[in-house]
Amino acid sequence: MSKFNNILIIGLGMMGGSLCKSIKKYKLSKKISAFDIDQDALTYALKSKIINHKVTDLGTMEHPDLIIICSPLSSYLSIVKKILLTVKKGTFVTDIGSSKGSIHRMITKLFHDSNKTFLSSHPMVGSEKSGVKFNRKDMYKNKVVFIIDKDTASRRSYLKLKSFWESIGSVTHEIDSKTHDLLMSQTSHIAHLMSYIFVKSLPQSILNENLPLLLGGGIKEHIRLSKSNPQMWTDIFLNNKSNILKTLTRIQKNTRIIKSMIQTSSETEIKSLLKSTYNKTK
Repeated sequence: MSKFNNILIIGLGMMGGSLCKSIKKYKLSKKISAFDIDQDALTYALKSKIINHKVTDLGTMEHPDLIIICSPLSSYLSIVKKILLTVKKGTFVTDIGSSKGSIHRMITKLFHDSNKTFLSSHPMVGSEKSGVKFNRKDMYKNKVVFIIDKDTASRRSYLKLKSFWESIGSVTHEIDSKTHDLLMSQTSHIAHLMSYIFVKSLPQSILNENLPLLLGGGIKEHIRLSKSNPQMWTDIFLNNKSNILKTLTRIQKNTRIIKSMIQTSSETEIKSLLKSTYNKTK
């Protein structure tokens, strides 16, 4: 039996498309709707039966009982302002944004002032590929989904959101937005940023002439991450910039230390540093 009458996905990229597939597989909604500014994405999703209804204007949409925002962070405010003018009080809204920060605070306040329900999510999934055509079957299965600042909504709303994610096979974990952004800045966000820096630092001649010979191990992962959606990651870096800048400062400090060790051929010190780093995650 369906838990929802109509779920609306806003942002029909790879993650939004994959979410639609999971909703359909587990029969969580009688109707799966989607909105995207890219009409080709909507057409593809309809033809591929990923969705069964496209929304071309958020101001005239049929009233969904669950909305999941899967668009870039920079579009959140304009989307929220539109849907708040349209949706009924009973509509539940969440998102899948990787960074919360100031945008999350503004959106939470907008929903609170309108007496409508918003509770943020962040599934720990993703890919360097973008676009609905790259949707994945069961992408969210056995993956952690953070539910952010659960006390900003009613317990009933929290349990409803928790149940939704667990119904598609995810494992939920509650966390506050400040801790979430700090953790992301030190792991996922900085990993992507360092991959962009690494590839940017490679001489073009290496990329043009030797890249196929070198695509193994670590460099392959850096190349993969550096192909992630530029708009999405620009939004993330700027929305979580305070935490990311602190992490970059620590990295710069450690870079200077090991650079100095290499310059002075300090074999013992280098080996000690590498050994302590090796032991850090044992």
